[in-house]
Amino acid sequence: MDDPGVVANEFATVSVSVDDRGNSTRLRLEDLRTGTVRYLDALELESIVWAPDEWMRALLDPSQHRWRDAGRGPTRESLDP
Repeated sequence: MDDPGVVANEFATVSVSVDDRGNSTRLRLEDLRTGTVRYLDALELESIVWAPDEWMRALLDPSQHRWRDAGRGPTRESLDP
């Protein structure tokens, strides 16, 4: 795994690195506030790039999920069975 970079602003701080320990290379994202980790493969990343702006705005709206539960985020990683 490559050394992580950190992407941060006043709303979030996320560690970003490339992970090649799975079946294919993927992006490893870690929310440094909660420790929640998600892996995104090439297809998932391409889907984000091609997503309509309306879909991205809905996805990024914290009132849809983040502010409703103070838990640790997703219950599983994106590539789990």
